Amino acid sequence: MDSRPAPPKFASFKPKSRDPPASSEPLVSNQDSQVDKSRRVPKFASFKKEPEGSSKSSLSDAAKTLEKDHGKDGRDHRSHDQRRSRHTKSTSHHRRHERHRSRSAERSLSPAPVKQAPKEEPLFITDKRGDSLIVRYGSNERSKVPAYRRYGSGRVLGATGRLRLIYDGPKQIFSLGGKLGEGPSAFRDRNILANTSRKKVRVFRLRSAPGRDQTELNEDWYDYIPMSESRKRKRTSAEPEDASEDDGPNYRSIQGKAKARDFVDSDLESADTSDSETEPAVDISDPARQKSVELSRRVKDHPEDVDAWLDFVDLQEVLLRLDQHTRQERSDDEVKGLASIRVSLLEEALPHVSDRKSREKIILRLMREGSRAWGSKTLTKRWSEISREDDSFTLWKSHLNHKLSNLTTFSYDEVKGLHFERLQLLRQRLAKNEISPANSHSSIEICNELVYVFLRTTRFIHDAGYSELTVAAWQAILELTFARPRDAYDLEVEDLMSSFGDFWESEVPRIGEDDAKGWIHFAEAEEMADLPESRPDARGVPPDTRDVYKAWAAVEEHRDTTARVPARTLDEGTEDDPFRVVMFSDLKPLLFYLPPAVLTAMKEPLLDAFLLFNRCLPASKAPSDVIQEMLRDPFIHGNTFAIYEMSSKENHDSEEIGKRRPRFTHPNRSMALSTEGLFAWDEWFNYIEQTPSSEADFVLKATKQLALNFEFDCVGEYSLALAKQQDPSAVKKAAKALLKRYPSKTRLYNAYAIAEWRQGNQDVARKVLLSATSQDLSQKQLLWNTFAWLELEIGNKHKALALCVLSTEDRSMVDRLLDTDPIIAPSQLLKTRQVLSSNRDFLLSSGDLSQASEFAQTLSLFEYLSAETSTEPMSSQQGSIPAAMSSINAFTSEAVSRGHGSSADLERFLQFAAHILYLHTCRGPFRPPFVRDQLHSFLELFPSNTIFLNLFAWADTSLLLNDPVREALRSLVLREPHDRVSSRVFAILHELDAGTVHSARAAFEAALDSDSCRGSAGLWRSYVRFCQQNRKELKGKAVEVYYRAVNACPWSKELAMEAFTTLVKDMDSADLRGVFATMTAKGLRVHVDLEDFSRDWAKSSRRKD
Repeated sequence: MDSRPAPPKFASFKPKSRDPPASSEPLVSNQDSQVDKSRRVPKFASFKKEPEGSSKSSLSDAAKTLEKDHGKDGRDHRSHDQRRSRHTKSTSHHRRHERHRSRSAERSLSPAPVKQAPKEEPLFITDKRGDSLIVRYGSNERSKVPAYRRYGSGRVLGATGRLRLIYDGPKQIFSLGGKLGEGPSAFRDRNILANTSRKKVRVFRLRSAPGRDQTELNEDWYDYIPMSESRKRKRTSAEPEDASEDDGPNYRSIQGKAKARDFVDSDLESADTSDSETEPAVDISDPARQKSVELSRRVKDHPEDVDAWLDFVDLQEVLLRLDQHTRQERSDDEVKGLASIRVSLLEEALPHVSDRKSREKIILRLMREGSRAWGSKTLTKRWSEISREDDSFTLWKSHLNHKLSNLTTFSYDEVKGLHFERLQLLRQRLAKNEISPANSHSSIEICNELVYVFLRTTRFIHDAGYSELTVAAWQAILELTFARPRDAYDLEVEDLMSSFGDFWESEVPRIGEDDAKGWIHFAEAEEMADLPESRPDARGVPPDTRDVYKAWAAVEEHRDTTARVPARTLDEGTEDDPFRVVMFSDLKPLLFYLPPAVLTAMKEPLLDAFLLFNRCLPASKAPSDVIQEMLRDPFIHGNTFAIYEMSSKENHDSEEIGKRRPRFTHPNRSMALSTEGLFAWDEWFNYIEQTPSSEADFVLKATKQLALNFEFDCVGEYSLALAKQQDPSAVKKAAKALLKRYPSKTRLYNAYAIAEWRQGNQDVARKVLLSATSQDLSQKQLLWNTFAWLELEIGNKHKALALCVLSTEDRSMVDRLLDTDPIIAPSQLLKTRQVLSSNRDFLLSSGDLSQASEFAQTLSLFEYLSAETSTEPMSSQQGSIPAAMSSINAFTSEAVSRGHGSSADLERFLQFAAHILYLHTCRGPFRPPFVRDQLHSFLELFPSNTIFLNLFAWADTSLLLNDPVREALRSLVLREPHDRVSSRVFAILHELDAGTVHSARAAFEAALDSDSCRGSAGLWRSYVRFCQQNRKELKGKAVEVYYRAVNACPWSKELAMEAFTTLVKDMDSADLRGVFATMTAKGLRVHVDLEDFSRDWAKSSRRKD
């Protein structure tokens, strides 16, 4: 039997604690035993007690071996003597302490020579804290690094592979290559970080010693980890006398064979082994670690605190240092590892949260992170469990998004059924909800949800190719809401729907069609209305090409374009396509009835939803919360386009600011509705898309009919802007019709004047404004602001200042402005400033932010024009921009302090301020940093505003990699809850302008990886075309991105058709036929069968040959 002792366990074990003396008698009586014990070899738990002789012999042999290893070289002896002297000095105090206790005992013992041998310095050390500055400086601190034993050109003794130590200037770094720069540095190896996600994360905490007085822990305690207890303590009765610090099972234990595990330091233990520990061992010099400690305590003390849990979940990215790789693409391991940690935390938080809203937050975040950590089957199973337990709208919408984003499980009929079920559920809730002043708020909430679900449903059906059904559904909802007969308010819902069914089946013109008079006229008219004439079947002519797939795609797209509006039974070509004619039975599952008590309040949100369906921005000055939520939904407002057509050199031929224009044309814009945006010219941002779309004519007719025929004046200004966009020459006729219908509408006069000014008819515009200011109209300050601004645009500074002054004085002097420039006295300037500021402050304190902002605009223009000096550069064509911005910032700060920080009126006011800044820069010298600072302050309040983002990028002249625009995007714009499709589009366009093809591709990838854009079919289309346009740099990426896009948006027919248009040359025949088969299998609408078309095409080709 081998008698050798078992190998010692070093870092994982403490010395066995000894019992204190049982009595308080002096220790002198036991001097011999005490001295003997103090000089005995320490006992480890893994050592057996051996005879004293064997111990002495082994120690003697060790000393001889040590002396032999030192050799006979003189330098080694001198080094040995020096270490011996240091050792003797360090232990002299202990010997003096022993000497005063018993000199006789010391003389009686003859010390062994081995005992006096100096202790060797350790060959290695154990660093328990690490160096937190390694990441900052990129290398170890040279003074703390021991001298590695090298052999062969810097290779490390004992290391395998190509690991070398190389000097890079003053730094000594590890390299995986033979020379500097040949291989990557170990500090830059991202696989090291990725490997952390493959192992279960273990959090280590300090052991709390039983019986230790916690009051002894002061601030110094956090600066080190004690290797052993600082003083002796009494053993408790529960401790065995010879208990080992090793917590593993004994080899004789009934627990069976001990499993391999990672040994942990004796003073540390894993956090998952005990729930009683509260103090994590962290480096408090790291703010992230400090915050982690605070949040850990908070969620433990208050597990119901949802915000604390979510903050703790967000912090994991910082703790894993993944936020430091924002310029690079994260690996799959990093993403999955981070998601797994977050999922475990969220699952731990969920049982402690009982509030419904709070549970929704946790579940939503859990499923979002689970989509990255779980497999498809697990994710589908979890969603099914959640949908059975909770029917909240937020969870239903997230479940629907999951259904829409998986090609494998997607089915058009199944998803359409989910939409119809939700509509039916909401209709039942609204019918059960008794309408009364006490619960009208809950009824409006149900109606808002109805409008949202109706918009999602119609947008989904439309994108799948069934556009006739969705347009008919919106026509029916508009008729039910705006053209309801007067006697219909007394009818039951079933009778009302039956009456509306008769109107629909009559096929008279409906809202959005020519000569439409509405359901109200049909119900009250005694005679049958004339039916519209039948329309011919406009079959497209195949293009002159030999590619059958190109020809089929051209015919299919033509059929899609002509099928936008539902057909009548008498129209040609309806017998071949049953979906062309929409019957009332087809519409019934989609329709809903708004009760009279909420009808007035729901008209404006319903119209905004109708505009969003047609890819237009809302017509409301202050969109409701539900409309704001629709604007953030990528499945609704995510149909971006034309990104791939925008050259990176557009309007950017010169790098010098002032010689290039901002990017005024911006797809999928986000801004507040303003008159200057509705009637913008080439030098400002247009609220309405300038490129005519297929829906533009339908929207123009619908808004015009709602304003003129159904007394909905809120849409009049928007309708006039659409008329100008379609046909500028028709503006005068449209404006007269609206003003005749609403003669006291101030905004219509204002809109008509601006429209005439943009057409070059300045004299007509002045007459309109002079006529309107002389009438008894409300909110006339808007007219004065427009008048002064238009004069300032053409350089009439003095006349613009006079108009600001006259807005507070007698209006009889206005007529003389057309002929002369009046002299403005200093007293008039003082009076104007006082009146404008007092009116502004009074209205703001009264809560009327809309009117207060009008006076604030006048005051800022007045300050800009009246100040004679400026701290910024100023020419004769410019005013004092610091004076104007001081007035603007003062009003903004006051509005924010009163709770209007997110108001649409404040955003509109800041858009006016941005316009002043841009106009000032176009007239003379300016400092770009001043402009950037002002725009950045606007972005802090409204990070998604397209105007602020584009002007901020235009004012930036930096050529650095970390330019201010990228920094603002990273830290402010592309973060929740501001992250949306419009912001991602701007980030992509900025990379097209200031970056490279690869940086633009990275911006696309980051956008489509985010939850705010993953469901945007338009953005996926733009990415596919971008890759195809840059196929030299991105070889093979277009097809790869296309398949990813179809998997993410299997419901979009336009996206699927990219294979037959953009990628037709890059995909072979089998792939194209596979795409067509997938479209038909998933239920997408196809007008022309590809197989039949191919046979006919082959026959016609043979005839031509």
